[in-house]
Amino acid sequence: MQHTISRRILLAGAVVCASAGAYAGERMTDEQIRQLVSGNTTYGKSETKDRHGYGYWRADGTVLGWNSELGARKGTWRVANGMICRQDEGDKERCNEVDDNGDGTYGRYVQPKNLAFPRKHVATWTKVVPGNAENLD
Repeated sequence: MQHTISRRILLAGAVVCASAGAYAGERMTDEQIRQLVSGNTTYGKSETKDRHGYGYWRADGTVLGWNSELGARKGTWRVANGMICRQDEGDKERCNEVDDNGDGTYGRYVQPKNLAFPRKHVATWTKVVPGNAENLD
């Protein structure tokens, strides 16, 4: 009886660990982020607000996009220090770390100023497609 309980506990622990690993993303490098977005359209959703949208990340460092809260957007983008940074016209620059989830989705995170706190998952790119898929101008 004691061995059966111990085995069940070990098995349950192994399942929890395997499940956690399946959802853990791998942090992307500057070059990986550039290759992912440059010249492509990303589709995504906010993890903190009820909105979704898409963006075409031109290779020249400009970005055109749309989201369900603000409508059409345009601005600039750059990659530095393992983060993608975007600044829409009339707004401040926002930078996110990017994790490859291994399933065609990509999590975007913000690291709080106090490093004792965990990163905050702010958005997810649900898919990335080549070119200007929404014909944004």
